[in-house]
Amino acid sequence: MQQAAEGHGPARVPPAEAKETEIKAVIVGDGGCGKTSLLMVFAKGDFPKVYVPTVFEKYTASFQVGSKPVKIHLWDTAGQEDYDRLRPLSYSDANVILMCFDVTNPSSYDNILTKWCPEVNHFCKGVPVVLVGCKTDLRKDRAVLRRLHEDHLEPITYQRGEAMARLVHAASYFECSAKYQENVAGIFVAACSAALGAARRTQRRRRPKRGCVLC
Repeated sequence: MQQAAEGHGPARVPPAEAKETEIKAVIVGDGGCGKTSLLMVFAKGDFPKVYVPTVFEKYTASFQVGSKPVKIHLWDTAGQEDYDRLRPLSYSDANVILMCFDVTNPSSYDNILTKWCPEVNHFCKGVPVVLVGCKTDLRKDRAVLRRLHEDHLEPITYQRGEAMARLVHAASYFECSAKYQENVAGIFVAACSAALGAARRTQRRRRPKRGCVLC
């Protein structure tokens, strides 16, 4: 699975230029894994300096995917167990799911398979998923590596991220550093492309098939 080239963000378009296709993207993952930072950097260009647990937030951005103007509605969710009953309300009418983990938190990686994939499949069956490994800038952070080493753990590698993406049937796998704005834009281009592709496949299935008439 290939990542989009860094530094090549989507072309932003003014909403009034053309009729936009609207896409609802819901972002899920463990609390503190980097979901909100990713959304805020993409939608506002700001990296939050202080971690504040999310209960529910929405962001909107307009940009170009190929030749198609798109407006993406980004729904942030709380990953903490306290919000397990509230979070499913966000899934209604989702077109794509961004499933996130922290590459320096193996527990958040394991929870993709044990918690987030089952939950998404239950509430959003058939909706495309983009798997995202966040906080890549911390892979070489000495304090983080020391903490992991003390627990006999190590950062999640790109290869393990790809393996998880295959396991959960994700449309693609991306890694990013929201702090340094590395590969952020490519994630949302891929998410919109996955949503648009799923919509086209659904339309094709709904078209009536032409039958043969024998005279």
